[in-house]
Amino acid sequence: MEMELRLSNDSPLLPSVRAFVRSTLNELGLPDTTVSGLEQLVDEVIAHTIEHAYPHGEDGAVIVKVTESNGKFEITICDDGVPQDIQKLESELVKGPVDLPGLRNAINTGMLDEMHWSALGPSGKALHLIKWLGGRSVKDSDSPQISEDEPLAPEQDYDVRKSTPEEALQISQLIYRIYGNTYFNEDLYYPDRVAAQHANGTVLSIVAADAEGYLAGHCALEFNDAGPVAEVGQAAVDPRHRGRGLLNQMKDGLDKEARHIGLAGWYADSVTVHIYTQKSNAHHGGHICGVGLGVSPKNESFGGIAEELSQRVSCVIYFHWVTEPAEREVFVADRHHEMVSEIYENLGCGVRFGTPEPANQAHGTLSIKVNPRAHFAAIHVTTLGQDTVQNIRRAARELVELSHVEALLVELPLEDPGTPEACETLEQHGFGFTGIGPHFAAGGDVIKLEYLVEPLEKDPIKLFEPFADRLVDYALSEQKRVRESM
Repeated sequence: MEMELRLSNDSPLLPSVRAFVRSTLNELGLPDTTVSGLEQLVDEVIAHTIEHAYPHGEDGAVIVKVTESNGKFEITICDDGVPQDIQKLESELVKGPVDLPGLRNAINTGMLDEMHWSALGPSGKALHLIKWLGGRSVKDSDSPQISEDEPLAPEQDYDVRKSTPEEALQISQLIYRIYGNTYFNEDLYYPDRVAAQHANGTVLSIVAADAEGYLAGHCALEFNDAGPVAEVGQAAVDPRHRGRGLLNQMKDGLDKEARHIGLAGWYADSVTVHIYTQKSNAHHGGHICGVGLGVSPKNESFGGIAEELSQRVSCVIYFHWVTEPAEREVFVADRHHEMVSEIYENLGCGVRFGTPEPANQAHGTLSIKVNPRAHFAAIHVTTLGQDTVQNIRRAARELVELSHVEALLVELPLEDPGTPEACETLEQHGFGFTGIGPHFAAGGDVIKLEYLVEPLEKDPIKLFEPFADRLVDYALSEQKRVRESM
């Protein structure tokens, strides 16, 4: 389904919009309460757009687009009026904009699953309202979690290959049987969403099917970053089939796909509640480049491997090169030169340090991603400006106080001479160094900083390689230093 309604910024036309939205929603078979709620919400957004998008007395257009594909229903409201600060609008969605009160509870009540703003350049801006249709979570099904004492499956051959559209349900069931209802990526519990992500090309899955055709393992490339890299995640191996190298075989398959696509590399967040995924990434020639401190909640379950976690889950970030790395010039605060040199040496990548300079433009740009289920957020700075640190601090305060985020990641561009100054200023406000992300941005590498609401202890963090131990010690000591300096 794809429909579009174009109208002038004339409020008497609002009844036409209501009729258009109502008839479209009714065709989808949504409950009456959802139809009524979405109709009122769109009405509110349209009225706000008509009132504020264009200067008083100026004629303009407001476009309402409705699309539905693979279970993803999206209403987009666009205008090409007065430019706005998209980052500010995006951050306001976290707490609910004062002048659009209907958006405040749209996600909490289940009326919407996602909403975000996008900049369209000369074509203006757009607000995207997204609802997943008809998706029934496997958490509502009879599929049980796997018991710790279930016997191993018989020795057999496995079919390791790309997943098929029909296997979306099995992927969701596998995640549930291993993690229960604790996995932080909510989308994986909905087979319709899994199928849609595969169809849209945002996720590519490799599975290991047993002799009877049932999925014994799953791993995926997730295309989340602006740079030429993908994240390997969603790793799950049925405990009845563990110890047979399935994770390594699936990663071999993903590596071939990454080469075929032409990625510069792929990375994986290896949890530290055990060392199995760390060993797998080391086996595949992964290079440690950073750590993710407290990136997942402590109630996450690991299928009998680890229970009763005492603190939030941390990860070791492994980077796998697909193309040969080239030497790069980076801009890093003097304090971190030694550690950054060690990271690049561990990556097998040449590096030289440039001379820092203050940010050369007034305004920067950034994007914010929030995972409410994990109480985690990430701020990615695409362009550094003189207002960048102030904007990060403001966003951080709102994310922690209003969205109850417990761990907040900031990524700054290492190619920008202004990054060292921004880094040092953020450290004065509790952000501590955690590593490097090669090709994590369209322009190159990033430096990673984290703010933690609660400090972490070293003892629960299990590590496989000596360099991981070195980097975790450094990151935790930096957390302590920046806390004490506040």
